[in-house]
Amino acid sequence: MQRKNEGLSRDKIFENRRQVFIVFATILCLFLLFSLTCCSNGDDYSKTKVNSLEDIEAPAWGTVTLRSALEDVASGGKITFDESLDGGTIELTIVGDEHSVLVGEYMEMYYDPGAGVMITELLGYFDRDFGKSALYAHKDIVIDASNLPNGITIAWANPGGVNARVLAVYGDLTMSNVTISGGRSVAEVMDGNNPTTQTATLARGGGLAVWGLARLSHCTLHDNQCDKSNDTASERDQGAFGGGIYADVVDLDDCVISGNSCVGSGVSGGGVFVVGGAEHSASVSTLDRCAVTGNLLEASSAYGAGVYSDGGGIGKSKTLRLSNCTVARNVVRASAYSPYGYWRGGAIYMSNGFMELQACTIVENEVAGYWREDLLGKCSLAGGVAATIGLAHAVESMTIGHSIIAGNTVEAIGSEKGTYDQDIFTGSLLYFKSRGYNRIGVIDFSQMLVPVGAHDWWSLCRRHYPKEGDQSVNDLSEVLDTNDGTYSTVARSMGVDAGDFALLYYEPAGGAVDQIPLSNTVEEILAEYNVDGGDDDFLEIFLARVEDHFGISGFADSFTDDFEDFLANHDADTDDNSEPDNDPEPDPYYDSYDPLGDPILTVADTAFFGPAETWVKEPENYPLILFWHQFDTAIKDAVPGLGDELIGDTEWDDLFDDGLLTENTAIDFSIRSIPYSISLLDVDQIGTPRPENGLGEIGAIER
Repeated sequence: MQRKNEGLSRDKIFENRRQVFIVFATILCLFLLFSLTCCSNGDDYSKTKVNSLEDIEAPAWGTVTLRSALEDVASGGKITFDESLDGGTIELTIVGDEHSVLVGEYMEMYYDPGAGVMITELLGYFDRDFGKSALYAHKDIVIDASNLPNGITIAWANPGGVNARVLAVYGDLTMSNVTISGGRSVAEVMDGNNPTTQTATLARGGGLAVWGLARLSHCTLHDNQCDKSNDTASERDQGAFGGGIYADVVDLDDCVISGNSCVGSGVSGGGVFVVGGAEHSASVSTLDRCAVTGNLLEASSAYGAGVYSDGGGIGKSKTLRLSNCTVARNVVRASAYSPYGYWRGGAIYMSNGFMELQACTIVENEVAGYWREDLLGKCSLAGGVAATIGLAHAVESMTIGHSIIAGNTVEAIGSEKGTYDQDIFTGSLLYFKSRGYNRIGVIDFSQMLVPVGAHDWWSLCRRHYPKEGDQSVNDLSEVLDTNDGTYSTVARSMGVDAGDFALLYYEPAGGAVDQIPLSNTVEEILAEYNVDGGDDDFLEIFLARVEDHFGISGFADSFTDDFEDFLANHDADTDDNSEPDNDPEPDPYYDSYDPLGDPILTVADTAFFGPAETWVKEPENYPLILFWHQFDTAIKDAVPGLGDELIGDTEWDDLFDDGLLTENTAIDFSIRSIPYSISLLDVDQIGTPRPENGLGEIGAIER
């Protein structure tokens, strides 16, 4: 009996142990399953996979929405998508942040009585209220749909007519194979005080607003908008910027930015607005193999319907670089009559810094506004690719190679000028540089900063054009097959062809086919002079040499008489506030902008007075600027067919040699040639390899 009882006890013990083991195993399995589920829900904090197209803040256990993933993932973490979501659309219906905080510039405008114009001053970059965002993250984010053959679309559904941008990121955003659509960033008047006197939310980044680096690959941004129609605050400070994307720095590869818009009073960057690295270590913003087409700016002042670059902000010189891009059929137009507005840059506009374009096709962009021109010839309109006309600052350079820039127009509404071709407007650019093999229609150099012979400036020659392989274009059919364009199947244009599917690219034709060698070399002429112990009569010497070189007898004396007559009769209005036409005794320019200084009344008196930083806004330098502008007009009339550049590298090289000038041995002239080698890019806009042997095509597309 005792043995039997002992056996029963032993069996019971074994049974208990089995039950304990089963319970333990069950708990372990549940733990592992829970851990895996948690990882998929983002508790890994470094990655999370979205498995639902719903827009829910707190989804059921096991369901991961984009909104919950964005909330859970750690800074720098990656959000991916389940394969079952391929080609799907996430329709956002929740405003994630009513007052999205990102950094933005704070601008102040004031009247400068000395210069007689309004001056815009950058007071700095501050946290500012960007208004409503469907999604908002204050961290670095990676959104990666590269595993989905048809990608993923993230769209604002505009529920109940509520406006919001799609996504705002205070940090760096990396995004692949994603479409952003339907965003609406609208300026809304704010109540209460703000440390930067912000009176309305900032309408910036209709689709995406990123204060950091926006690195986008194989993405499409379409049907997004910034709207400042109902706000009348300071335009430059609170303008509507970046219909598709607003970012401090951009790195866009294989992207389509089409059918986006900015409307209101002061607007910029219908497709892309890039500050340029105001508070970022990156010095270059890039667009490579992108289509920026069919975007719109409509306002009383508008700049850059396709792309706008602020070059890092006033006083900074960051770079915007486009390669293998088509920028076409974008539109800048006036929203209402405003004679004091500005409408510039149907394709691209640069406000500061450097611009580099290689293997780009920039065509059929339009600008329409009201004509206005000031004393220095600064006009209110500018065509396809344009740079600012600055007083307190200037843009550094445009460098263009292997590109087609043609068929871009300006319409001067209500003016006898009508509609005219203008493909490049250099504004107050320091240097225009060709890298050869361009096909360009009309270049307007009229407002480029003028030659200055100051020692160590090397800036007598500013127009480094034309170069090897450069040719002018009279009609687009000479270089493109505009009857055989390739169009988006998703994005619809807001630009030239509004309502139709947006253009992606044209095939090259005629003079753009089989043109570019594997590498080519161009040479730039640099020149300056130094005066040692004598008078500076360089301008008189220059005029005499031009007359002799071109065989235009009497040109120097005639121009001198006309220019000095202008100086004697022009009213600089330095000692009163009367209108020039009502002032019986015109006030001349003075060499120190002081009526007690020496008046500038002759070519001999005309000189560069500095200072280096702001000389273009100092009135004592106006006679030098006006001398060169009026010289351009005179030489164009005297020597027909001279070319848009008028006096460029070739002419400076022909006019002067290195060494002391024979007319005045106190002037030591220095001139030298600097070579640059340029290579054909490896692939074109759609990834087609460029030739490894033979000749390549000009523009964004290789046949």
